[in-house]
Amino acid sequence: MALAWSLSRADAAVAVAGGTLVPLTAGLVSIAVLLLTRRSLGLWAWDRAGRAAAPEPTRGVLVGCVIAVGLLVGGNVLRTRGLWQGDWSAVVALLAGAAGWGAVLARGGQRALRHWYGVAAAAALLPVAAMVGVLRPTMAAGPFLSALAFFVVVDAAVLLVTEELAFRRALIGSPAEAGLGAIVFAAIVFGLWHAVQPGYDGSPVWSFVGTALGGFITGCLYVLSGSLTVAALYHALHNAPLKALGGAPVASRHGAVAGALGLALAALIAVWLAALVSRRGGAAPASLS
Repeated sequence: MALAWSLSRADAAVAVAGGTLVPLTAGLVSIAVLLLTRRSLGLWAWDRAGRAAAPEPTRGVLVGCVIAVGLLVGGNVLRTRGLWQGDWSAVVALLAGAAGWGAVLARGGQRALRHWYGVAAAAALLPVAAMVGVLRPTMAAGPFLSALAFFVVVDAAVLLVTEELAFRRALIGSPAEAGLGAIVFAAIVFGLWHAVQPGYDGSPVWSFVGTALGGFITGCLYVLSGSLTVAALYHALHNAPLKALGGAPVASRHGAVAGALGLALAALIAVWLAALVSRRGGAAPASLS
């Protein structure tokens, strides 16, 4: 919290390292905490004998290709160039996150998580789709889809090694041992972490409410699936459509209605996931895979 408050106001540091400096620092701190407490970063699942599955490098290369397409397709060359020129922290996190996703998929074990990836996608996109339907933004499909591809791949990679590593893996801990109390605690810290930063639009109170609710949903998905990549996908799909529509003309008079509808749907999803967490049995060990 102290780093979020101070670094977000350190104009000189942000000018040099870029706006992703704050979440990147959160990821680095979480790695230090996990290592100092002798807890695994959980890059992939281990079998009962304590051995990792043999990797399949082709899958890891495929991840890099998918990310490269997202960065370069359509009009995304300029967006990618902007990262390299103005946000070195994002570049560092993007490269680390791409390596993390590549390592996870190379180790396999994703087939069992297909259901949870679907749940994460639905939980992220339903509230956003309702908000977009109310706001009726004016934007051509082509530019929107290219921007969406860019923000999905960038956020999925960056968030995996920054906010997800910090607020889900480090704060919640092992999914097998975590309950609703740990999820709520991490969600509150996540909301406060955003609220103290001046870069978020709206009042600090609503910044806290919205991000804490999203953090709770993300935490539930992490605990239920046992996978940090599922949490990162939800987070990326929640953010990417709104970022892709940034600057598009909308029905501004409906802004309050859209926000209330999005929060209401997210709250219903949160209640449903909380019920699943409270009823669940055992869970897999903490793992990004």
